[in-house]
Amino acid sequence: MITQRIFKPGTRQSTPDEKPDSGHGSNGTGHHSGSPEAKPFPTHCLPESVAAMARAIADTERTPAALAGVCTLGFLSASIGRGLQIQSGTARFTRGNVYLLASAESGSGKSESFRHAAKPFNEFEGGKLEAWRASTLPGLAAEKDILEAEMKKLQRDAGSAEGADKRGGIKAELEAKKAALAEVEAQLHAPAFTVEDVTTEKLASLLAANGETLASISPDAGAIVNNLLGRYSNLDRTDESVYLKAFSGDFLRVDRQKSPEPVLLKSPCLTALWLTQPDKVETLLAEKELTDGGLIPRLLVCHTNAEPLEIVEGATGIRAEVAADYRRTIRELLEAYRLADEPRTIQPSPEALALLNQHFNGIVARRRGDLRDVSSYAARWNEQAWRLAVCIHAGTWGRQAHEQALEFDTAERAIELVDWFAGQQLGILSKGRDAKRRETRGEVLALLVGNPKGIRARDVCRARIARDASEAHALLATMEGEGLLAGREEQPEAGGHVSRIFTMARK
Repeated sequence: MITQRIFKPGTRQSTPDEKPDSGHGSNGTGHHSGSPEAKPFPTHCLPESVAAMARAIADTERTPAALAGVCTLGFLSASIGRGLQIQSGTARFTRGNVYLLASAESGSGKSESFRHAAKPFNEFEGGKLEAWRASTLPGLAAEKDILEAEMKKLQRDAGSAEGADKRGGIKAELEAKKAALAEVEAQLHAPAFTVEDVTTEKLASLLAANGETLASISPDAGAIVNNLLGRYSNLDRTDESVYLKAFSGDFLRVDRQKSPEPVLLKSPCLTALWLTQPDKVETLLAEKELTDGGLIPRLLVCHTNAEPLEIVEGATGIRAEVAADYRRTIRELLEAYRLADEPRTIQPSPEALALLNQHFNGIVARRRGDLRDVSSYAARWNEQAWRLAVCIHAGTWGRQAHEQALEFDTAERAIELVDWFAGQQLGILSKGRDAKRRETRGEVLALLVGNPKGIRARDVCRARIARDASEAHALLATMEGEGLLAGREEQPEAGGHVSRIFTMARK
C-alpha cells in the first residue's frame, strides 16, 4: 500500500533512526562540514532488507557502517543492471548503475564485509555458469564441429568444381555456413556477470558477449586504479573511455588490435564497486586528466575509515533471516531486471519529481558560488540522486518496481544518500581546493604589486586568474570579505558605468 505524502518545498521528513543533528536538507546541495568523518553513513536510506544486512555485516565484522553500506549498495545496483530505468525528464531516462569507490586499510574487515555482501550475487552467477556448462555448451560445441566439418567438405568440393554456376552455389553455401559458425562462436562465451582486472579492450568485448551489462567488482581494486591511470597503456595516458560510455549508456566503438572486427556497443551498462587503499583514492582524485575527462566526477567516493581490529571471542554472526531476506532481494532483482531483454521504466510521483528538481536547482545555485571550483563534480550530484533513487526503489519493491511510482520518501532518501557522498567527495578534495585557493589569492596579490592604484574584475580576467567576469567579481568580493583587499566604488570623470576598484587592505 502506497502512503500519500504532501510535498512542502524546503522541508524533509526525518527517518526513524536518523540522529537529530544529521543536517541533511531537502535542497540536496551536499553542504557538509568538509570532514569525511563528519557524518555517519546513512544506512537507513537503503531498502529495508539491504539496510538490515548492512547493519548485520558491520556488527559482525565490527567495521564502520560506511564499508558495509557501500558494499551492499554496490551489489544492489549490480543486480538491476540495465533492466530498470526511471523517466527523470521529459525525454531523459536514468538507470540505476553507479560507480562506487571506497577506501579501507588492509586487515580492517574489508574483504570479509565484501564477501558477505557479495554472496548471493556470486551464487547466482555461479549457478548460471554451471547451467550453461551442463546444458548449453555441449550443444554449441557439437554444432561448431559439424559446421567446421561441412565447411571443409565444401572447400574440397570447390577445388574440383567445374563451371561458374557450380562454384557459385558452393560459394553461397559456404558463406551461409561461415555466418552460422560466427553466430555459434558468438555464443561460445561463458556467461559473466562480473569482471575485475581487465583492460578496457577486453571489458568492451565482455560487455558485447553478455548483453552489454556487467559489474566491475573488486575488494582490492589497486590494479583497476592502475589501469584507469594508464599505467599499463602503451599510450602513456589515462584509459577510461569504456567506463565513461558504460556509465551513461552511450554508443561505443572499440577497435581491437588483434581483430579486424570492431566491438560495437549500443547502450552498455556497467556498475562498479571498487574497494582499495586510502592512498589510491587520493591518487585517483588527483588525476587531472580523469577529472577533465569526466570519470572522477562520476564516482561516488568515500573513505570508510575502517581500521585493523583485534580478534574478539564470541562475536555475533549474521542472523539467518537477515541473510535470507537480503538474498531474496538480490536474486529477485537479478531475475526480473538484470536478465531482462528490454528495460522497464519507473515513473516518479509529482512530489518526488518536484523534490529532485528542487535538489537540482539548489546545486545549480551553489555551482555559481562556493562550488564554482568543483562544478564538474557538483554537476553530477543530481544525476546520482536519480540513480540511487532507482536502486532504493528497486530494493523496496523487487520485481514489481516498474509497476510502482517513485515516492517522495524514496527521492528524499536518495538525496540524503547522495548528500553524504557529496560531503565525502568535498572532504577528500578539500586539500587540493585549499591549495588552489591559496595559489589564486597569491596571483591576485601579485597582480596588485604591479598595479598599486587598484585592479578591477576585468584585470583579473585578462591575467587569466579567473575564467570569466562573474568568477572574477566573486573572487575579489571574497578576498575583500576575508580582509585581504579593500574595495571602493569609482565612476569615470566623464560619467559612465560605476566599477569597483580593489587595492591591498591596510593592516
